[in-house]
Amino acid sequence: MKLKIIWKYQTKKKYKITLETDLLEVKEALMLAEDFESTGRTREIVFIDEYETEWTKKQVLKYLKELEEEPHNIILLFDGGFDVASFTSGIGVCLYFNQNGKSYRKRSNEKLDGLSSNNEAEFAALEFAILLLEEMNVKGQRITVRGDSQVVINQLQGDWPCFEEQHQKYINRIEKKIKESHISLNLELIKRTENKEAHNLATQALKGNKIESIIEVT
Repeated sequence: MKLKIIWKYQTKKKYKITLETDLLEVKEALMLAEDFESTGRTREIVFIDEYETEWTKKQVLKYLKELEEEPHNIILLFDGGFDVASFTSGIGVCLYFNQNGKSYRKRSNEKLDGLSSNNEAEFAALEFAILLLEEMNVKGQRITVRGDSQVVINQLQGDWPCFEEQHQKYINRIEKKIKESHISLNLELIKRTENKEAHNLATQALKGNKIESIIEVT
């Protein structure tokens, strides 16, 4: 989540003015607000998130405290594979996150029938990842999403037009889910060699090997 600050300020000569910042990381916004308050001439400070919801300083502090107990600082890697001969697909997702002062890695995969292309499998993998975030009750956060599919990343960002009806259905469902959870995605296109974990999970799914695990990492 990011916040902007609406700062109602009064000068030494009693001149009143309202100032607004750009969107900032939560901790940065709090630090800046505390600096504003130290002037002794702050009349009011209001925080506004990316969805135009108002927050008080007390609510922001409570959110940060609760966030430590929930999965946060999430990095999500996804990949999908499609076997033309059998018309089956394998999808894999790897999540790195922090919780209660520790770091974790969650891995999950699925074998799917009924898809028609590798690109569709890639979209299915990302949708699967978003559903995992929902199961983990992740809300109000900015998620780093990494994948090697140019089609998925560029169509989801709106950089490439989407003419495929099936792709658009995935995009619509993904956007609906992230809106409901008040999360935003920072999409990053990476090389295939940098996406080996998710790729291996998708490959294992195609072979019929189900993987579901969470481990602590250092």
